[in-house]
Amino acid sequence: MNILLSSVRKSLSQQPQLIIGLLIFVTCLFVYLANNHTLSSGDNVPNSLIAFNWLFNHSLTLDAFRGTYIIGENGVCLGCPDQVPYFLVEAPNGHLTSTYPVGTAIVTFPLYCFFFIWLKLSGFLSGWSATPLLVPPITDPSFEVARQAYEKLAASILTAASVVLFYLCARLKFNSLVALVITFIFAFATNTWTISSQALWQHGTGNFVLIAVILCLLKANRTEGRRKHLLLLTAGFLCGLIPGIRPTNILFAIAIVVYAVFAYRREVIFFLLGLPSFLLSVGWNFYFFGVGLKNILSAGYSRFSEESFTSAYYEFTPQQFWQGFLGLTINPNRGLLVYSPILLFALPGIYPVFRLRWKKDEQLLGCLTLAAALVFIQYCFYLLWWGGWCYGPRFLTDILPVLCLLIGYCLTYSLDPLRQHKPRIWTGIISGFLVLMLYSTFTQIVGTFGHTNWDGIPTASHHRLWDWQDTQIKRHTARLYHRLTDPIEKPRQYARQTNGRILQVRDASGQPLTSITAAPAQEIILTAQVRNNGKTQWYGYETALGRGEARITAEFFDAAGNPVPTGQTGLLYVSGTPKPDTKAEAIGGILFPSQPGNYRLELRLILQGMKDPPRLSKRPPVVLEAIVAAPGS
Repeated sequence: MNILLSSVRKSLSQQPQLIIGLLIFVTCLFVYLANNHTLSSGDNVPNSLIAFNWLFNHSLTLDAFRGTYIIGENGVCLGCPDQVPYFLVEAPNGHLTSTYPVGTAIVTFPLYCFFFIWLKLSGFLSGWSATPLLVPPITDPSFEVARQAYEKLAASILTAASVVLFYLCARLKFNSLVALVITFIFAFATNTWTISSQALWQHGTGNFVLIAVILCLLKANRTEGRRKHLLLLTAGFLCGLIPGIRPTNILFAIAIVVYAVFAYRREVIFFLLGLPSFLLSVGWNFYFFGVGLKNILSAGYSRFSEESFTSAYYEFTPQQFWQGFLGLTINPNRGLLVYSPILLFALPGIYPVFRLRWKKDEQLLGCLTLAAALVFIQYCFYLLWWGGWCYGPRFLTDILPVLCLLIGYCLTYSLDPLRQHKPRIWTGIISGFLVLMLYSTFTQIVGTFGHTNWDGIPTASHHRLWDWQDTQIKRHTARLYHRLTDPIEKPRQYARQTNGRILQVRDASGQPLTSITAAPAQEIILTAQVRNNGKTQWYGYETALGRGEARITAEFFDAAGNPVPTGQTGLLYVSGTPKPDTKAEAIGGILFPSQPGNYRLELRLILQGMKDPPRLSKRPPVVLEAIVAAPGS
C-alpha cells in the first residue's frame, strides 16, 4: 500500500498539470452542483432518457413512454395530455423518438452507464436492509426526480471536464496566469455555468467535443510519430460527432476538416479515418426518418413546420440581421455583452491570431474564429434568435471556447506589451478587465442561485425582450436577495393585514370585459386593475419574492358548478409593490378549456403560497362569462 501511494505521489509530482486539472474539475463540479437545482427545459428530456431507456428497456425507441407521465396521462405530464409533446416526434417508421439530434445522448452514454450500474447496485445492496431501495421503472412518475437529478449530474460532470480540457488547451498557448484567468472566465463568467453545467443542453456537449478536438490538434502540433497519428485519429472521431450534437455547429466541423487537410497533408489520413463517427447520428436519423438529405440533417426538427426548417425559421433580410445582431449583443435579456461583457476582450485577440497565421496553432484558431463568426451571423438571421426558456444568450454558448481563447491572445499579445511601454494605460485597461470579469461572474451567480421563471411570468418572454425595467438579471438578483432576506418576517400577520379588490378585467387592448369568447385550448392575455385596500404593501412579480406575491387566480366552472381543468394554472400577476390605498395592474395568459361550451370564469385575488387566509380579498370572486366556440362556428 505504501509503495502504491508513493508511486501515485511521484507521478503527480512529475505532472503538476494533472494536479491542477484535478483541482479545477473538483472545484467546478462542486460549484456547478451547489445550487441543488436543475435549470432545464423540455428540450432536454430526450437527452436524459435515451440512454436510460436503452439500458433499462433495451430499446432505442421511446415507444415505452406512450401513456406515461410524459405523454398521455394526467398528473406530472411533461407534454400535452392528448398529443405528442414538442420534444418527441412520431417518426415515419412508426416509432416515437426525440425531436432533437441524438449526439448529446451518444456523448453522455458512458456517464449514464455508470448511473445505471449505480442504480442497480444500490437496489441490490439495499435489498439486505430493512427498507430496500426500489428503483421505479423509468416510465413511472416517481422516476422523474431521478431523471432530473442525473441530468444535472451528467451536465455538471461533462462541463467540469470541458473546463479542464480548456485549461490544458490554454496552458499549451499561454503562461499559467493567463491560462487560469481565461479558464475562470470560461467556467464562471459565461453561460458555461448557467446553461452547460445545469442541464443536458446541446451547447454543453458541443463545447466539450469542440474543446477536446482543439486539445488533440494542439498536442498533435507538438508531437511526432505514432502518438501524433493517434491524436489525429481521436480528433477526427470527435470532429465527426459535432454535426450530430448540434447541426449549426457543422460550421466548426467544416473549419476543422479544412484546417486538418492543409495543415497535416499526408498525415491527414489518420484524421479522416476517425471522421466516420458521424455515421452514428446519420444512422439514427436514417432509421427513424428514412433517406433524403433533409431527413438525415434535420430529422425531428421537421415536426416544427411542414415547410423546410430554413424557410420556416430563417429570414435572410437586412432588417432581420440587424434585429438579431442587436438582440444577441446588447439586448437587456439576451445580449452577450450584457451578460458577459468580459468577452469584449476577445475582439483585440483576433488580430494577433491572424498576424501569426503562418503557425499551425494560429491557423487552427483562425479557422475556428471564422467559423464562430459564421455561427453568430446565422443566428442573426434566425427568427427565434432569443432562444426561449433559458438564462441569457443561450445560442451563443456554442462559440464560448473560441472567444475565451481569443481573450488569452488579447492578454498575451495585445495588452502585455503595454505594461512596459504605457504602464498607466495598461493599469487602466486591466482594472476595467477585472471589473468586467467580476460583473460577468455576478450575472452567472444570480442566474444560477436566483432562478426565476422570467420567461413565463407574466407572459411569454419574447413580448418583453427589450424591457429594460424588469430585466432577467434584475429579477434573478431580486430573487437571490429575497432568498437571503425574506421581507415578510411574520407571514400570518402579513396575511391578516392584506386586503384588496379587483376593479376591472380587460382584454389585451385594454377594453373592459364582462364576457369573453375563445377557441378551444386557446390562450388569451388578460389584464386587470386591482386596488390595495389593506394595511400593508403588496409584492408583485418583479420582486421575484415567490411566497407572498399578490396574484389573481383564474378558474373555469361548467354549468353544474364543477371545476374544469385546462392543463395550466390560470394566473394574472400583479405588477410593482402597490402600497395601501393605491391601484396596480395585473397581467397574465389564461388557457381556455379544450371542449366547446359555456363556462363561468372566476377571478380571485390571492397571496401566492401563503395560508391564513389563502385569499387576499374578502370579496366574492369576479365572474366572467366564458364561451369556448366550436371550430368553424
